[in-house]
Amino acid sequence: MKATIIAIGDELLIGQVLDTNTQWISQQCTSLNINIINHLTIKDGVDRAVEVINRAFDECDLLILTGGLGPTNDDYTVRALAKYYGMPISFHQPTWDRLEAYFSSRGRKPEDALRQQAMLPEGITLLPNDMGTAPGMYYYRGGKHLVSFPGVPYEMKHLFLDRFVPIIQPFIGKEKLIQRTILTVGMGETSIAEKISEIESNMADGLTLAYLPDIGKVRLRISGIGEDGQLLQEKVDEVSNSIIQVLGEAVYGEGDMTLSQALQELMHRKKMTLGLAESCTGGNISKHITAIPGSSRFYKGGIVSYANEIKESVLGVRRESIESFGAVSEVVAREMADGALRVMDVDIAASVTGIAGPDGGSETKPVGTFWVGLAIKGGETQAYKINFNRDRERNIEYVTVYVLNRIRLYVNDN
Repeated sequence: MKATIIAIGDELLIGQVLDTNTQWISQQCTSLNINIINHLTIKDGVDRAVEVINRAFDECDLLILTGGLGPTNDDYTVRALAKYYGMPISFHQPTWDRLEAYFSSRGRKPEDALRQQAMLPEGITLLPNDMGTAPGMYYYRGGKHLVSFPGVPYEMKHLFLDRFVPIIQPFIGKEKLIQRTILTVGMGETSIAEKISEIESNMADGLTLAYLPDIGKVRLRISGIGEDGQLLQEKVDEVSNSIIQVLGEAVYGEGDMTLSQALQELMHRKKMTLGLAESCTGGNISKHITAIPGSSRFYKGGIVSYANEIKESVLGVRRESIESFGAVSEVVAREMADGALRVMDVDIAASVTGIAGPDGGSETKPVGTFWVGLAIKGGETQAYKINFNRDRERNIEYVTVYVLNRIRLYVNDN
């Protein structure tokens, strides 16, 4: 089954709102073996929507619309669908009753403007919305499916999973899609491709390998389509396991796992505690770690020593070290890590100091220069120099990934 996703709304086109719905729907459709062939974003408006629906149905079996179902005058989707299918619009009492019950449960009454959300095309299948006010809509005619969701992400997700999937599943072919995603860090796309080239060239028919690069990381998605799900799973697993074996410690997990989650699981297993001393990253590494529930079991805290006086007074960095070598130096990175280890009484402490940009660089220390320190209780403090020649935001994200991975590698090896 081929599908097109149409996101409706001026706010999307002018960049005021980021369209995360299309990404999520694409992921869900892929898992259902629905082939997404187009992503479209269009302005609010009846005629424009009808024109795009007409064209899109020329090459797909399913149209998925998001947005334009609200109670205001710029919400045109209901009128567009009514015009396209030649349906009259009328007041739908059951929908209004649901709206009244929805607001009553919250101690309120629906405003008159919300009556527009009960003005719906006659003959269309309504998808009751338990998370909000606007129902979804579904229509099937001549072998073509159309479903329309509100633009609010949590409402759309509820309607997609709970209302739409049971409707569309019987129409999807017997072929199954099997996927496995391997997560790597610290190795570039080209280097990975070289290391696993033999595995890739010997893959069974029907299998594909996709490289999905991210900041400091690469996801490898192994996919297969076929009617024999068990055989397909075995083939996907064979390729995946071979890749994991070849790439070794560059693999930190599978599926949707984050690098912070992988680090957390490892720290729990090793029963180790961690502290951070951040300068140029301004707490970004700590943010990544604490975004994962349960991080308090291993992460004691972080010190953002942005100013040199904080490096000195809190972490115990020597003033002569800063004056002689500069704040961005091996010596200062080591002393920051040592100070964090001592102050927080942890098993391992990491530090980072650098020049994120866009200013502050020099010939000897250009923008993107970072020093990372790693202090270990009872061990020798280590320091690593790296350079990420990118803009400020990406420099910070790249070094964040580098530090998390450097900690992971050390803990994994000890």
